[in-house]
Amino acid sequence: MVHLIENYYAIPNNMGFTLSVDKGKTDKDGQKIYDTIGYCGSFEETIYLLRRKVVDQRLQNGLYELSEALEIIRATTEEIKAAIERKGGHHDI
Repeated sequence: MVHLIENYYAIPNNMGFTLSVDKGKTDKDGQKIYDTIGYCGSFEETIYLLRRKVVDQRLQNGLYELSEALEIIRATTEEIKAAIERKGGHHDI
């Protein structure tokens, strides 16, 4: 499992990765509960899905002018790039 940003994780599976979000709860056995956002064939696809999901979530909280929405998209992309760089990876988002 790879922590991405905030409470989002990439979980490897037999076909690629599952983008999941930590619900902040545990099951009866004390295991964290995750909601599945989507299934991806590669890690790069997982990062693109993460960006789409986080941007969508952030834009749902109000009414924005185009310039404001573009700034949210840019800031989200930069946040993901910074997380990749901290983890020593290469990015091309």
